Amino acid sequence: MSKTLFRTWAVSALLISGTSVARSEQGLIVHKALSLDMAMAMTKGSLDKCRELHYKCAITVLDATGRTIIALQDDGANLHRFDVARKKAYTALVYRRPSKEVVEGWSKKTAEPVPLLEGTMPNPPIEGTIDMGGGIPIIVDQDTIGAIAVSGAPGWEMDEACAKAGLAKVADRLK
Repeated sequence: MSKTLFRTWAVSALLISGTSVARSEQGLIVHKALSLDMAMAMTKGSLDKCRELHYKCAITVLDATGRTIIALQDDGANLHRFDVARKKAYTALVYRRPSKEVVEGWSKKTAEPVPLLEGTMPNPPIEGTIDMGGGIPIIVDQDTIGAIAVSGAPGWEMDEACAKAGLAKVADRLK
C-alpha cells in the first residue's frame, strides 16, 4: 500500500470515527424539567402566601419552552390578572431574570442615548412580554427550566414575594 493511499485511508477512518462519535453525542438531549407535581406545589405555595396576605391573585408556572404547566386565578381576582401573570412569567423566562429587573433595565434605557443592549430596551420588544414585575425565572445549575409569576398583590414587590414563596416550597428539589 502506498504512503499516499495509507494516509488517505487513515484520515478517512478518523473522520468516519469522529463523525460517528459526534452523531451519537447529538442523539438525546438530557435536561432538567419541571414536573406537574412540582408546578402544583409551587403554585400552592404562592397561593397560600397570597391568601395569607389577603391578596386575590393569579399564578402561572411555565416550562422552559414557555408552555403553561399550570395557571390559576383565585376567587375574586380581577379578570386581567390571569393574562398578566402569564406575561410576567414569560418575561422572566425569556430574559432569564426577574421581570422587575427587566423593567428596570428598560426604564434606564429610556434615559440613556447609548446603543441598545439585550434586556434594556424601553418597551417590551418580544411579543408576550410585559413591563411589570412579579415574574421569577426558575434556575437550576445555571439553566432556566421555567418561570413562575403572580399578579394581583398591591405592588410588584408583593407579587414577587408571593412567587418566591412558591419557589421556597420546592427549593430542596430544585437541585
